[in-house]
Amino acid sequence: MNRIRPVARLQIPAWPHILGWTWGLTAVAFGINLLLFLANHDPGDGVRDTGGLVSLYAIAISMATFSVTQIFPYALGMSVTRRDFYLAWSLLALAQSVAYALVLCLLRAVEQATGHWGMGMRYFDLSFMDDANPVLLLLGYAVPMLVVTHFGILLGTVHLRWGTTGVLASLTLTMTALGLAAALITWTRQWHTIGHWLLDQPPTALLAGWPVLVAAAFAGGGYTLIRRATA
Repeated sequence: MNRIRPVARLQIPAWPHILGWTWGLTAVAFGINLLLFLANHDPGDGVRDTGGLVSLYAIAISMATFSVTQIFPYALGMSVTRRDFYLAWSLLALAQSVAYALVLCLLRAVEQATGHWGMGMRYFDLSFMDDANPVLLLLGYAVPMLVVTHFGILLGTVHLRWGTTGVLASLTLTMTALGLAAALITWTRQWHTIGHWLLDQPPTALLAGWPVLVAAAFAGGGYTLIRRATA
């Protein structure tokens, strides 16, 4: 741990940039949704979801990728081992996920207190977490953030290993595999079965359990690649 802390501090100069862009773009996305709701507001519509919070998680992917690709060469020049670098970035991803989740919990409370911004707009207050207890609520925000951050780190290691071509090829293969899987499920008429399976899962498994396994898979893949990456 004593070796990990100095490596983690390498990201401190980049934090104003990362936090500024992450929350700045999130604020822009929130403002756009607010204007759209304001333009089409009808008191009879009730409370509606926007899905806009996805933008925060998408931005987190790009920020994680950026931090790895920009700082890794410098870290190698400082004689930092690949193992220490990756462990430091994984710990930072965990800390960032918890911190972001706390902010989102606060924004959710503000949203509820204002009657969903006075126009029934759900942005931070996700409907599928209405019955979640405080711990599960925190996990519901933090664990998906941990997943996407490690996905961003994985993309960063792919870029370090194979460059832009590797990233584009990986994304293409992933989308192709997902598309083929969706086609197969449709062809075999298994969507109903999958839906029932998801409904039978406890909230803890859906919000934290299964996503943690995905994050672990991304982390394992990233660590494997960074051991062979060059600056």
